[in-house]
Amino acid sequence: MKPTVDFNECLKDSPKFRASLEEAEADIEMLEAKLEKMVKLCSIMIDTGKHFSLATKGFITGMDDLAKYFSSDNLVKDDLKVAECLKKFSDALNEIQRYYNILMDQAHRSVCKNLNTFIKTDIKKVKEAKRHFEKISDEMDNALTRNSQAPKSKPSECEEANNHLTVMRKCFSHTSLDYVFQINVLLSKKRFDVLDTMLSFMHAQNTYFHQGDDLFGDLDPYMKSVAAEVEDLSAKAAVERKEMEERHTLVQKREMTISSPVQPQKQAEDKARIEGYLFKRTSNAFKSWVRRWFSIQERKLVYRKRTKDTWTVMEEDLRLCTVKPVYDLDRRFCFEVLSPARSHMLQADSEAECQMWMTAIQDGVNRAYRETLSGQDTEEEAANDSSQPGAQADSVQGDNSTLQPKQTTAQRRMELLFSLPGNSRCCDCGSAEPRWASTNLGITLCIECSGFHRSLGVHISKVRSITLDTWEPELLKVMTELGNDVVNKIYEARVDESLATRATSDCKRSVREAWIKAKYVQKAFVSKLPGPSDNRSPEGRRIRGWSVCRKTRRSPARSLSKETSESEDDKLDVTSGLLEAVLSVSSDGTGKDNDSGIGGSANDMLVFGTGLLKSDINRSLDLESSEDSCEDEVDDMKSTTSWEDVSKLDPNTLLFKAAQARNLPVMLEALAHGADPNWVNEDDEGKTPLIKAVETGSLAACEFLLLNLAKLDRKDKYGQTPLHHATLLGHTGQVCQFLKRGANQQALDNKGRNPLTIAVSTANADIVTLLRLAKLNQEMKESDVLGNPGDDTFNDVFRDFSNMASNYPEKLVRK
Repeated sequence: MKPTVDFNECLKDSPKFRASLEEAEADIEMLEAKLEKMVKLCSIMIDTGKHFSLATKGFITGMDDLAKYFSSDNLVKDDLKVAECLKKFSDALNEIQRYYNILMDQAHRSVCKNLNTFIKTDIKKVKEAKRHFEKISDEMDNALTRNSQAPKSKPSECEEANNHLTVMRKCFSHTSLDYVFQINVLLSKKRFDVLDTMLSFMHAQNTYFHQGDDLFGDLDPYMKSVAAEVEDLSAKAAVERKEMEERHTLVQKREMTISSPVQPQKQAEDKARIEGYLFKRTSNAFKSWVRRWFSIQERKLVYRKRTKDTWTVMEEDLRLCTVKPVYDLDRRFCFEVLSPARSHMLQADSEAECQMWMTAIQDGVNRAYRETLSGQDTEEEAANDSSQPGAQADSVQGDNSTLQPKQTTAQRRMELLFSLPGNSRCCDCGSAEPRWASTNLGITLCIECSGFHRSLGVHISKVRSITLDTWEPELLKVMTELGNDVVNKIYEARVDESLATRATSDCKRSVREAWIKAKYVQKAFVSKLPGPSDNRSPEGRRIRGWSVCRKTRRSPARSLSKETSESEDDKLDVTSGLLEAVLSVSSDGTGKDNDSGIGGSANDMLVFGTGLLKSDINRSLDLESSEDSCEDEVDDMKSTTSWEDVSKLDPNTLLFKAAQARNLPVMLEALAHGADPNWVNEDDEGKTPLIKAVETGSLAACEFLLLNLAKLDRKDKYGQTPLHHATLLGHTGQVCQFLKRGANQQALDNKGRNPLTIAVSTANADIVTLLRLAKLNQEMKESDVLGNPGDDTFNDVFRDFSNMASNYPEKLVRK
C-alpha cells in the first residue's frame, strides 16, 4: 500500500508534501470527531439503563454515521465494504434491543475503552508529533531567514548562521519523517482497529444471548467471514507497518544517528525481575541521596554499591511492602517503598523508569503472595485446581462419581446443590431441575418462581443463576448448609391453604405469586416460638430451658459410626422435625441432668437443631470449615451450649445463640420469626450475631448473616467491629471475606487501634498482606488511576485466600 504522505516529499518540504499533510490532518480530525461521537453515544447508552431503547437507537445512528465514513473502503476478500458490515451489524442491533441491559458492561469494555484508547493514544500521539513538527518547521523558517540576512562583511555571523541552518535541517528531516510515519501508521491502522472493535462488540452479543437466538444463528456465518477479513486486514497492516519501519530506519540512518539511554534490565518472561541504578535517600541526619544498584531477588529488595560485591537487604519480605509515587518532594521521579516498620525513598532517572520500577516491585509483591499460597508439589496443585466453587461435588459422589474430568465449574456446582435433599426440584412449586437459587435463603428455584423472588426485593431474597453467574466459595457453603427440605420445614411448618393455595409447576402466575408472598413476606406458615406463657411440651411436661445444637466440622481422621449416630438419636424426643426437639433432662431416673444442672424428672429441655443429627448429608459432605475447627472434635447433645431460661427465648436471642453454635438452619428459623441480624446483646459485651459468628471462625455463618443484611460497621462495647475481632483472632479467611465486602479498615476501637495496627502487633503476615493490599487498591481507586493496576492483583490474591479459607483452612492457622 502506498503511504498517504510520501517520505521523500517530506524531506523536500514541497507544496505537494504540505498539501497531502493538510489532507491527512483533516482526515484525522474527522476520524477523531466520529470516534468521539461513538464513545459519547455508547456512554449515554450505558448510563441511561431505564431508557435503553432510546440510547441504543442513538448508538446505532452513530454506527451508521461511522459506516458512512468508511463508505469508500473495501475489505480484502470478496470486495465487501466496511460500511456494509457496520450497516448489517446495526440492523441486527435493532432486533435485540430488549436484551440490551445485560450487555452494558461488555459495551464499555469493547467500545468505549478501545476507542478511547485509540483516541487518547494513537490520535493523541499524532497530535503531539504535529505540534513538535510545527515548532521545528517554524524554527527551520527562522534559520533560513537568519541565514539569508547574514551580511558578507561578517564572516563569523555567516558561518554561525550556516551551521545553525545545517543543524535545523537535520532536525527538521528527523521530525518530519517521524510525523509522516505516525500519520501513515494511523491511517493504516484505523480501518482494522475500528472494525475489530465493533466486531468484538458483536461477538459479545452472540455470547450473551441465551440458547442460540435465531437472529445470531443467521448472523454467525457472516460474522465469521468478517472475522477472517479482519484477520487478513490486520496481517496486511502488520506487513505494511514493517515495510514503513524499514524505510523509516533507512532514511533516518542516512540523516543522523540517535543514541538511546540505558534502561533498567527487565526480563520479559518475568515481570518481577528487574535491576538497575536508583538514587536512595539515606536515613542519617543529612538525608543525602546516594546512587545504588538495586535488584529484586527471592522476595527481597536488595542493593549494593558499584564497587562492592556484597548485597545489602533493604526489605526482607516483599509481602509486607507497598509502593506508591511521591509528589510532595522537590526531586522528580520519586517513589516510596513502605513496610510496617519503615519506609524507603527512591528516585529513578526518568518517569518511564519510575513507573517501570513501581510496576516491577508490585509484581514482586504479587509473586510473593502466589508462591506462599500455591503448593510446591503436583498433588497440591491438582488439589488447588479442584478447590474451585463446586469442586466438592466429587466428595459427594465418592468412588462412583459420574462427573467427567472436563466438566465445567457450573456443572459441578449444580451436581453439588442437587445432591442436597429436595434441591433437585423447585422449593416453591416442585418443578424439576431448577436453574436458579436464592442465596440468602439457601434454596433452588425454577425460572418462574425466581422472577417472583426478584420482585420481593433483595432484602427478602437474593436470586442468582446456578449455571450463569460466578459464585464465591463462601456462598456455596451457605447453600450446602441449608437446602430446600431444611428451609421448607421452617417456612412450611404449618401450611394453611385457606390463606394461599400451594403453587405447582403448572399453576397460574397469580397462584404462584400469592403462595410465594404468603410464604416469605407474610411468613404465614412459620410455626410460633414458645413464649413464657406457652412453655409446655406436647406431652404436657413443663419446659425449663432451651439451647441450640452446635454444628461442627467433622475431622477427616475421626467420624461418627452408624451405631453412634443411632444411639444419639435414641436419646432425642423429636417433636417438630428438623429444627426443634425436646430432650428429657433425666435419662437415668434420678430426675437431674448432670450437664445442665437443672433438676426435676418432669421437666424437659427445648433444643433447636437436633434434627440435623438425624440427617447424614452434612457428615458425608464435610462442608463446614473454619480456622478453629481443624482439630478432631465431635459434639454430642450434652456439649451444645449452656441452657437458657425459657423467658429469654425470643427471635433475637435465638439468632445470637445459633450464630454462636454455627447452626445456619436455626439462624434461618430465627430470621423467619423476625430476628434483627444487627441486634446488640447487652448481656454479652454488646456483641452482634455477626461478631459471635466471627468468634467461632465459621465462614458460612458470617456469609449467611451478611447475605441477610448484617452490617460490618457495628461495634461492641469495646468499639471493635467484626474486622477487629477477625484480626485479633487471626481468622484470615474472615478478614478476606470482610474486606471483599468493603469493611472499614480505618475504624478505631476504644484503644485507638485499627485492624492493621492489630495485625502488625500480632505479626500476622497474611492478614497484614490482605489489609495493605485492600488499602492500596482503595487508594488507587480514589485517585482515579487509569486502569487501576491494583485491581488484578487484589482480585487474584483475594480469590486465592478465599479458596484456601474455604477448602484448606488448616493452611491459614498460625501456630
